[in-house]
Amino acid sequence: MSRSLLSLLFALFFLLSCGTSDKERIEQVLNRRAEALDKKDLSLYISCVSKSYQDKGEDFDHLRNRIEGYFRTFDRIAYGCTDRSVQIAGDEATAIQQFHMEVEQGGKKRSHTGKEAILLRREAGEWKIVKGL
Repeated sequence: MSRSLLSLLFALFFLLSCGTSDKERIEQVLNRRAEALDKKDLSLYISCVSKSYQDKGEDFDHLRNRIEGYFRTFDRIAYGCTDRSVQIAGDEATAIQQFHMEVEQGGKKRSHTGKEAILLRREAGEWKIVKGL
């Protein structure tokens, strides 16, 4: 009996350890956002953002319009980030990272480098960006 209980506990532990952690899910959202910028894919970008997004007077619709404008304006966008840290407190998280973005329009290149703090919230089991873009 104890052997079968041990086997059951081992199997349960294995299944639990195979799950994706909140930190990994948040990393996936942030990586999808980066991919969306590189591909200029508005649908992919918006899939990372909460409908309740609100930052500096900008709501979800204004953010979508701004990003859509960037995708139309720039011929190329290259975005990358480094030194990412993620802090989770219940259903909210903050990701702080260094970023580098290069945009090209009509053969002219501009680059922007800085540090960004992105706030996320778990909504219906999924992490979404709610502030900081």
